[in-house]
Amino acid sequence: MGDKSKHSFPHHTTMIETKTLVAPANTDLGHAKEVIQSVYKQVFGNRHLMELDINQSLEALFMNGDLTVQGFVTALAQSETYRKLFLEPNSPYRFVELNFKHLLGRTPHDQAELMSHVRLMNEHGYEAEIASYTYSEEYLRVFGVDQVPSNRSTQTLTGGRAVNFPRAAAVDAGYAGFDGAEKGSKLLSSLTTGSAPSIIDRKSVGNANALRIIWTSGRQIGANRRAVQKSVVSQTSMSATIQSILKQGGRISSIAKA
Repeated sequence: MGDKSKHSFPHHTTMIETKTLVAPANTDLGHAKEVIQSVYKQVFGNRHLMELDINQSLEALFMNGDLTVQGFVTALAQSETYRKLFLEPNSPYRFVELNFKHLLGRTPHDQAELMSHVRLMNEHGYEAEIASYTYSEEYLRVFGVDQVPSNRSTQTLTGGRAVNFPRAAAVDAGYAGFDGAEKGSKLLSSLTTGSAPSIIDRKSVGNANALRIIWTSGRQIGANRRAVQKSVVSQTSMSATIQSILKQGGRISSIAKA
């Protein structure tokens, strides 16, 4: 566990691959190590952790089968390292935003949901705030006890809420980044007003503000058309485009700057 490179993660990608522990940890050590790496990446927002921040005792419990993925995620998020990286440098609102992203794979649905977690932390403390995600009915329904939490922004889009993607993008650290403190205001403003936050650079010129939507067709297509489609749109027409895709039975794979 002394090798610092062991938890040096690959560059950030739009979709985070989920990992499921399909065998007892102590009989499948290679897979368990892969799951551990995925958990660190998700819980700590793509942060490169130094050797002193790695919790070897929790890893050992997981490797021995004494902790489920759910228990491992909870313990890491309740650790001093998580508190130091995400609670201490941020406002309570930004901290709650990041907890939703790291532990439930989504952004808060509205201002009321965000404020309920701020109040919970004020009244019951830090550990209760973390447990309210990882031991929630939603967490168990979506991830169970042995699946690593992952980004669900495209899945919620399939449910018809087009505003969820720009909200998820507003708290996305971007390529090879980690979840810092600078992006909280965009999401909080969006939740307050009910509008979609801007996810483009207003200073850009020409076609630089265009967004590329990659989606899979839900209909039978001809021999000369690809199952995976690409639509390039402005942010102002993004919502209408997404709704049109969903009405056709399509599924959004990713949305990024064109």
